[in-house]
Amino acid sequence: MTLTRQPADPRTVPAPDGVLGRVLRRPDGRLAEAAVPIGAVLAALVVGGVLMGIEGVAPLSAYGEVVHGVFGRTRGLIDTAVIATPLVLLGLGIAVAYRARLFTIGAEGQYIAGALAGTAWVTIGPPLPGIVLLVSGLAVAVLTGAAWAGITAWMLARFGASVVITSLLLNYVAAAGLAWAVRVGIRDPDAFTPQSRPVGEAALPDIPGTGIHLGFFFALLAVPALAAVLRRTRFGFRVDVLGANPEVLAVNEARPARTRLAVLALAGALAGLAGFVEVAGVTERMTDAFATGYGFTAIIVALLGRLRPLGVLVAALLLAGLTVGFDEAERAFIIPSTTVGVIQALIVVFFVAGDALSRRRR
Repeated sequence: MTLTRQPADPRTVPAPDGVLGRVLRRPDGRLAEAAVPIGAVLAALVVGGVLMGIEGVAPLSAYGEVVHGVFGRTRGLIDTAVIATPLVLLGLGIAVAYRARLFTIGAEGQYIAGALAGTAWVTIGPPLPGIVLLVSGLAVAVLTGAAWAGITAWMLARFGASVVITSLLLNYVAAAGLAWAVRVGIRDPDAFTPQSRPVGEAALPDIPGTGIHLGFFFALLAVPALAAVLRRTRFGFRVDVLGANPEVLAVNEARPARTRLAVLALAGALAGLAGFVEVAGVTERMTDAFATGYGFTAIIVALLGRLRPLGVLVAALLLAGLTVGFDEAERAFIIPSTTVGVIQALIVVFFVAGDALSRRRR
């Protein structure tokens, strides 16, 4: 007599408590799920307004200038889309990892590693036609980001090392590699400052009639693609089950270690793609200043987006808009340049507090 194991019904898989648990459950109303991040953003803006008022700046006037900076300038929306592009790609990868309860903080390192490998390929690699060079550079960046994240997955499977710690430490390794590369490995011999050669023909073209580079289209395309994968494929089912109960995944004859590797590799691939898209679409070369903290901001994006692809897109556009708007407001008012960072930190604080209160009520 042969015993067969039937696939588990996702409706019977117990979901964990906290943010991830409510994301994986099917809520009765999406409005209630969106209330916490919306409330966190509004509360952060109110507190930010109070702080600006203490500094002698009229909050409503400052926020009006923020809105004008995004919607009232010719390049406001363009700059918002450009800044949101890496945040969307990074946030999507982090969202998948967090749904599987793999709390990686290594997106920044994967972002740098992918950008560095792709830039090295297109600047000192074999001479190729423009479109081939661009496509191959993107492929190299994706594979490098996946491999960089795979180190964390391997250390978890082999030694039981913490994903949080290993992924965080690999960020510093990637930053050190960047500092060495722009000074030695891929340095432009004609430049007076440490920087790579320009990517040249591997630069991303603009979307016709928009002034926005093609990477923004990649980010928009990744949102429904990832949503379909998570909703309609076996991999998406395994991601949610891994986040809810790894033992259930093992019962369904799927190895949790392999699923963890696939999840982290996907997150790393998206981070690597984001890195090279930023080089090919914006900076066109790499310098020490390339590590701008997008990988950490993307964690906020993923949480505000409730670990859902569409939510990640909305959150990325929101934070990018705040960045662009406050850059404009700083020119009109005496506002510290750290205001955006303070508001982002307040968003996280209010989000965590609001989520805890919501959980206690339930």
